[in-house]
Amino acid sequence: MRVLLTAALLAGSPAIASADVTIRFIANEGVHISDGETGVLIDALTWNSYDGTYALPSDEARTAMINGEAPYDDVVALLFTHIHGDHSDPAAAVEFLNAQTGAIVAASSQITDAMRNNETALDESADQRMIPVDLSASEPGPWPLPGYEFIKGAWLYHTEGVDNITWHVEIGGVSILHLGDTQPQAEFPVWADTDFDVILYPYWFAQTPEGIAFLDSRPEARAIAFHIPAAATPLTIRAGLGEREYLFGEGSEVVIETE
Repeated sequence: MRVLLTAALLAGSPAIASADVTIRFIANEGVHISDGETGVLIDALTWNSYDGTYALPSDEARTAMINGEAPYDDVVALLFTHIHGDHSDPAAAVEFLNAQTGAIVAASSQITDAMRNNETALDESADQRMIPVDLSASEPGPWPLPGYEFIKGAWLYHTEGVDNITWHVEIGGVSILHLGDTQPQAEFPVWADTDFDVILYPYWFAQTPEGIAFLDSRPEARAIAFHIPAAATPLTIRAGLGEREYLFGEGSEVVIETE
């Protein structure tokens, strides 16, 4: 059973200028992964807080991401894990593609179909830069994103009827797994042959035997929790996670230095 984390705000961690790769937290499971030259957004544009349960990007961050303004001016791909509104915003994704002619969006067909059926029309070139990810339980991947071989997707179970694409991004020699809303298991065969330096996981992994077994099976990876409810405080987060590392609060950063 999940321990609900409740109450207010935690200040972001300070940036470290010498870092090679930065994971910048936006809201809920939204992150910007960057080596200073190439950046990727995952679950970064969202619209539904589910009655305030989960944080949304600030208006300033949302505008900057859509328009490719600093610090998001290095983004080449916007990735989504699944259709739920605290993880994706099809309307904002259309705005993003229309505004940024050098970027792509990759997501399940549930999301790309919603983008095509949106009130805001896709520009012709934008439609060509929208990539449906047709993975499933029977064909889970891993699947290399065409033209972006440093990005791979794989299907893992979240809930019935929802395609959940987990993303492996390797930037600056750092291998990062974003698990989306995957349900905890002791192992994930689809990723068994892939080494990770960082695993970003929903906080409830740390509260189930299966999730803990998976995290413990990857001792070489820096495991970082997110998807923490918006009302959490440092006290309630520690009650739920102990001393485990986590991301919470827009602008928080995790820095990975490489040789």
